[in-house]
Amino acid sequence: PRTPASASPSPWLRVASARVYAIVRSRDVQRFEAAMGFLDAIYRLLPGLVAAIKHMKILFGLKTLKTRLLLEYENAESL
Repeated sequence: PRTPASASPSPWLRVASARVYAIVRSRDVQRFEAAMGFLDAIYRLLPGLVAAIKHMKILFGLKTLKTRLLLEYENAESL
């Protein structure tokens, strides 16, 4: 079940979500753990906001991206 459209998120939630989006968009690998922690916390606090399978796919994608970027950085440094 989704939250009603009339229930608007708090301004703090919107700001925090924008920060997480900025972390992922800029590919700031050092801050990915914080972004994933935020997503987990939001999922636990507002379980109806995102379906469980979507939540798992998002986290899996972030973990995969983090691993790929770290490997790319290691390869670039070794050249």
